[in-house]
Amino acid sequence: MFKQKTIVALVSLALSPALFAGQTTVQAEEVVVTATRTATPVSKVLSDVTVITREEIEETGATQLTELLARQPGVEVASNGGMGTSSSVFMRGANSNHTLILVDGMRIVSASAGTTALQQIPLDLIDRVEILRGPASSLYGADAIGGVIQIFTRKGEGAPKFSANLGFGERGTTIAGMGINGKVADTAFGINLSHQSTNGFSAQSANSDSEWGLHNPDRDAYRENAYSAYLTQTLAAGHTLTVRSFQTSSNVEYDVSEVNQDEIRGRLSGQSIELQNKLTDIWSSTLRFARTQDKQEGFDDGQMDIRASLFDTTQNEWLWQNDVATKLGALQLGLVHTEQNVDGVASYMPNGFTVTRRTNKAAFAGYTGDFGPHLLQASLRHDDNSQFGGKTTGQVSYGYRFADGWLARAGYGTAFQAPTFNNLYGSYKPNPNLKPEEATNYEAGLRWTNAGHRAELTWFQNTIDNLIIYQGMSNNMGAVNRDARIEGVTLAGESSMGALTLSGSATWQDPEDRNTGKQLLRRAHAFGQVNVSYDWGRWISGAEYHVTASRPDYGAELPGYAKLNLYADMKLAREWTATARIENVADRDYENAYGYNTGGRTWFVGVRYQPK
Repeated sequence: MFKQKTIVALVSLALSPALFAGQTTVQAEEVVVTATRTATPVSKVLSDVTVITREEIEETGATQLTELLARQPGVEVASNGGMGTSSSVFMRGANSNHTLILVDGMRIVSASAGTTALQQIPLDLIDRVEILRGPASSLYGADAIGGVIQIFTRKGEGAPKFSANLGFGERGTTIAGMGINGKVADTAFGINLSHQSTNGFSAQSANSDSEWGLHNPDRDAYRENAYSAYLTQTLAAGHTLTVRSFQTSSNVEYDVSEVNQDEIRGRLSGQSIELQNKLTDIWSSTLRFARTQDKQEGFDDGQMDIRASLFDTTQNEWLWQNDVATKLGALQLGLVHTEQNVDGVASYMPNGFTVTRRTNKAAFAGYTGDFGPHLLQASLRHDDNSQFGGKTTGQVSYGYRFADGWLARAGYGTAFQAPTFNNLYGSYKPNPNLKPEEATNYEAGLRWTNAGHRAELTWFQNTIDNLIIYQGMSNNMGAVNRDARIEGVTLAGESSMGALTLSGSATWQDPEDRNTGKQLLRRAHAFGQVNVSYDWGRWISGAEYHVTASRPDYGAELPGYAKLNLYADMKLAREWTATARIENVADRDYENAYGYNTGGRTWFVGVRYQPK
């Protein structure tokens, strides 16, 4: 049985080298964009942030984005089956639709469900991922109550280079990718292609609740093809024009009928055109138009030529952002206009949504200041939504560098979440009287960094008024407003000691429904992980150990569990690398969503070609 002291011991092991490490040479500092909407050194960010690099993606041999997110502090992931099945990300105990997902700055979301199909974004297209924990509506508007995950697609520097990878794994899994990225004179360009498929396993378990669908012991396969492309033209010094495009097309099988096959055909896509102009020495301007789509079509009971359901969101967004550098700090001023259009049909709403369009106009301002040992960060945003009116959110943080490598910080922020079209007009029991969710967050943190070592302790308290939750089961399910309070502590650290790298994190939290006093669904009171890797010269080997406490779910209590993953990354030649990964080495039987299977022990091996 899981015990919280297991997390304490594991994280202490990961942190101890960092806490007692000596002074070493300072390395180049990492920069993040998501925390302030502009490139900012991590040491000056007054938020809880994490960056997942391309190097980490390749070394761990991970096959899905959700696997990487589950390694991160304060993040819980639940999947309804195997590769490509619906997945939920809970950040700091907030709801799954409280995390805003951006791809190259473009907002990708289903306005009917309120979530983003992260499981449909392949790792082959990703260069890096930035995770911002805590409310960010004052920067990005609705949906960012728990935080923001921004995905940056692959790009290249220098002369154009071709790259490719191919891998095979358990249950007929195949993952392949190829791309060319680089720059010629004043033109940077790239295109990257990805394919992944698996025969899968039965998504639903034999003990699944029949109200959610009938157990079918057949394999539930997954197939996906995807691409990303970009073209950046330097028009003059300080002036660039960038065009981006990406799309994923997927087919995932699932269980609704007891005998025949059921399938969801999904498509995520985004296109943007962006003009960046350095107008003066202190003033830079960004103009961007982006169009994104989330389309999910359901085909049930073996009838693959008759569509049983459709949920389609198309979003257009216009952005004008101005960055101004002054002697007293950096300013960001911007305007955003967003238009969402939905189309939908299902058995419980054969005539579709009664309302299919909403618009949002917003103005925002941000500030970052650096005054010796003192750091300031603040932002303010007003959203005017055609569906529910105006909402103003704000955030202010203060940081004090009281010693070399040490930062103490404290912050306050507000955020909101608009009801989805499903909540208001499309569920079994739609509720057009739902109010927007409103959150108030306090947090404080202590961070220590030295070259190759870091440790951070963060306390947070997030109070959510009008939290939207579902009550009832099956065709009697409807959304209502409740109140919630989530308080917790996250401890995280990393240490590089020559060839050995240790990292770990632990989160203790109390995600509580204040109306009933019960724990929010699918969220644990405690969870954590420890990761260790060793560079042997020509190859790197590593292990990941993840533990989580029990969690409530619809009609069941999910037991706590622990699992071990192993990976290796080996240089075959200067430009060739082999990778291998074993997930759930001990073949533990566990659930992270009631009634849905997990894959047991799985393996994957691959090879990649990457010129230096």
